[in-house]
Amino acid sequence: MKLAKIYGIEIKLHLSTLLIIGLVGFYASNFYFSIFPSASLIELLIVGIISGLIILFSILIHELAHSIVAQKYGLKVLEIELYLFGGVSKIEEEPTTPKSEMIIAVVGPLSSLTIGVIFLTFIYSIPIALPAFIFIILFYTGISNISLAIFNLIPAFPIDGGRILRAYLWSRRDNIVSATKTASKVGSFFAYGLIAYGIFQIFLFGFLNGLWLIIIGSFLNNQTKQSYYNILNEITLSKINARDMISMPRLEIPFDMLISDAVREYFILYKKSYFPVIQGDKIVGIIHIDDIKKIPFELRSNYIVGYAMRNITNFPIIDELDNGKEALKQIRHLREKPYLVAVKDDNGYILGLIGQDELSQSLRFCQLNSEKCL
Repeated sequence: MKLAKIYGIEIKLHLSTLLIIGLVGFYASNFYFSIFPSASLIELLIVGIISGLIILFSILIHELAHSIVAQKYGLKVLEIELYLFGGVSKIEEEPTTPKSEMIIAVVGPLSSLTIGVIFLTFIYSIPIALPAFIFIILFYTGISNISLAIFNLIPAFPIDGGRILRAYLWSRRDNIVSATKTASKVGSFFAYGLIAYGIFQIFLFGFLNGLWLIIIGSFLNNQTKQSYYNILNEITLSKINARDMISMPRLEIPFDMLISDAVREYFILYKKSYFPVIQGDKIVGIIHIDDIKKIPFELRSNYIVGYAMRNITNFPIIDELDNGKEALKQIRHLREKPYLVAVKDDNGYILGLIGQDELSQSLRFCQLNSEKCL
């Protein structure tokens, strides 16, 4: 669900975020009820809903801090997504220096800490007595923001503390891959620690008490490994020219071939989801299996491939001397299949296409021939 656009950054809300609001609201209401057992249902609902919304807004401020500072360092922020485990700023590529990494990482926890301190300072310094439910809302959300800041400072990559650790190691070693590998190992250690503590909680205090810790630990462990392999893949792809990533020989469908013939002679035979379309000796478009599915079976012998193809200009086009990292960056921008980038030469002639298959094949090639990717 798209909420807004701030500083050119699209803000999205995943439906799982409602669970955060519900959980925060439940615990805030519980806290209020433990202090005021005579509280009415209306008061409990008000405390729960407002506390949940404030925490959601606080998470958004946390992610905006990351994103705005990233923009200051020339990095493109694709979007901010709020979801079950808080929020994530989808920054197009990794910071280019340890200093920028450090600053981008630290502003998130700093913003959460600032919000928490402001709330607590306000309720203890204001000269008038606040209504009980307002006091509890500000106190609970203040403490929660400070706790969020502290949790994010844990050196478990890829959360903020782990990125701060990586920035430090990067500056010392001058090697982002080595720094990421170490930070990832530390992140996995903390993740397994959370899982173990969650199991311990289940035995002592019941299933629900430890389940959330196990879920968070499992998620963190998965993100840690994925983040390490992402940076490793980006570094590897940055050393390969786009021209070398094009699959050869090319399988191309003529522009004027009947769709029914294309299905029989190409899609069924080679079992690929898409093919380039050529007119003369030039690639002019892409025909995808989803495009063919839109045409009724009985009409496929009446139309040519050119009728159903997607024009090549609808896809990102990069230069043959660009590297695989640029191809990956362009593919990440695409929102619908096929996720493809066209590669052109100096004369604008389309040499071929790079998709997810070509990216994977290039990475496998580098694993077998590491000297070619140094």
